[in-house]
Amino acid sequence: MIYNFARKIHRFFMFLTIFLTVVMWLTGQVMEEGWGIMSDYQARTIHRNASKFFTLSLGLMTISGLIMYFYPIIKNIKIKKIKNE
Repeated sequence: MIYNFARKIHRFFMFLTIFLTVVMWLTGQVMEEGWGIMSDYQARTIHRNASKFFTLSLGLMTISGLIMYFYPIIKNIKIKKIKNE
């Protein structure tokens, strides 16, 4: 149950992180190169706001990934302890 929930959360935040990466890349290019799609001020505002969500999304994706990684290991250790007793 925990593993499946972590997997769903991980998948959601993975796609959110990818989307926010593209947004931040685009706004970063606008600030650096001066593309005409938006003004520098708009790009900075979007970039600054997206970075907060990007950090949160990346952190939650990392936590859920660690849960998916360590959950089977911990479960196997507990099963071995029960069998040895």
